[in-house]
Amino acid sequence: MATTYAKKRILIILTGGTIAGNVAISNVSENIKSDPSNFSSVVESCVEILKKNWAIEIEPSILELFNVDSSDMLPSNWTTIISKIEETYDDYDAFILLHGTNTMGYTCAALSFALENINKPVIVTGAQVPLGYLGSDATTNLVNALRMAVWGYHPIKGIIAVFGSKIISGVRVKKGTDFDYDPFSSFLKGSLGQVGRFMRIDETALDKHNSYLSKIKPLAIQSRVLSVKKEFDASCIASLTEFPGMSPDIFQSLVENNGIKAFVFRSFGAGDISTHLRKGIEYLKEKRIPIVVTSQAPAGIASFQVNENGKFLKDNDLAIPAFDMSIESMTVKLAWLLAQNFSYEEIKYKMLQDMHGEITIENEAI
Repeated sequence: MATTYAKKRILIILTGGTIAGNVAISNVSENIKSDPSNFSSVVESCVEILKKNWAIEIEPSILELFNVDSSDMLPSNWTTIISKIEETYDDYDAFILLHGTNTMGYTCAALSFALENINKPVIVTGAQVPLGYLGSDATTNLVNALRMAVWGYHPIKGIIAVFGSKIISGVRVKKGTDFDYDPFSSFLKGSLGQVGRFMRIDETALDKHNSYLSKIKPLAIQSRVLSVKKEFDASCIASLTEFPGMSPDIFQSLVENNGIKAFVFRSFGAGDISTHLRKGIEYLKEKRIPIVVTSQAPAGIASFQVNENGKFLKDNDLAIPAFDMSIESMTVKLAWLLAQNFSYEEIKYKMLQDMHGEITIENEAI
């Protein structure tokens, strides 16, 4: 009896990064650059294994969209990636994005906000060691991304990072090391499971991840109903870290001399900006310049509910608490909202809306 195979069309998009060989030349490594043909052989061997074990026939296409180090990734690159997914949405069942690790969290967040009701998986992965180098993890990560893209046991949709053993929601991707094969973790929340010999999915977390995709509009079966907002205005955002003795005049200076329209501010504690800086924060409110305040603590939550300095900001409506948003998500979200020309009040409101699982707002019980 002939076996019936489910067919899946996959577009693998190359953007550069370490996986493509964009690393510094050293005495212990060659300057090996990868191109689409290098990845084809890896994909072909995996396709046969999946066909045999899962009865899935995969038709892969590989496209080198651009080739840059991820440290050089710009919002315009995000827009190019999003446009390509939009343009080819009806031609493929899933997308795999090969990306550098340094800014992967930012790109994952950008795709998550831009592709509001996507009904197909976009799996993002990369490598700590380039394809073709001794000890490369590129093959493993690519194969695992392919496994996730065609996974038939759970409904995989939206932007998901698969790297090392981690499966992470796109708005929660955080890089923690430059050495380990498992450099990424989910920021506070957003872990969807683990991948190894078997795929272990947290069904409750995955259902929550998927539920955000139909909050604004019904899931997009075809491109004509895909809701895409792919512009980002990041150049007018200033991202600052507070330190003792910081000048309160820096805010006014950046606004008046550099055209800054919004701030991301890493403060002390749970969003406890120093009283020394209040003059600058009050200036921003007067000029209707939004400032999103997060914590410098690695796993901190900026709630404005713990200490008097934060409570002052809340009581006087001087800033937007980031709560548990990652620096990647809050920055990209702010740039995305600015590009849509929302007003000061609208930005304050929408930054605190949980659009894709990027923020959890909880009232402290004191």
